[in-house]
Formats: sequence, structure tokens, C-alpha cells
Amino acid sequence: MLESLVSGRPASALFKSLMEADGSLDARALDRIVGLEYPNISPGAFIAIRRWSSLDSGFEVSDEDLDALIAHYLREAGYIS
Repeated sequence: MLESLVSGRPASALFKSLMEADGSLDARALDRIVGLEYPNISPGAFIAIRRWSSLDSGFEVSDEDLDALIAHYLREAGYIS
């Protein structure tokens, strides 16, 4: 489901399209999916996803920051060379 992340698709674009396709998806569901597909990814990725999706929290993460963070964590875990 998330294979396109390792080929360079921005995480924010992928997550938005998944949430539009399935209105029941939220940040917790997204980070579970990421964790299942990329089990070696840092927990920091889950925090970034939750902060990106939570507009009211005061800890907003922009689309660009999310894209950079997810790419960083995937690279760090060895999924992207």
C-alpha cells in the first residue's frame, strides 16, 4: 500500500489520497499502516504523522516537513538508499 514512499512519492500526498479514499483513516491508522509496512522505521515517524494530521495540537507539521521527515526515517531504517 505504501510502496510508493520508497520510490519518492511525498508522504503527505500519499496520506491525503488514502484518507480521501477511506474516510475512516486517521493518524493512528496511518501510523499503524506505516509501522506494519516498515517495521524498522523510527517511532519519530509516528509522531510526525500525528502532528501533521492534528491541526489543533499546536504542534503542526507542514506537508513539506512531513515529507522530509518520513523520507529521513525511511532512509535511516534502510528502506531507501
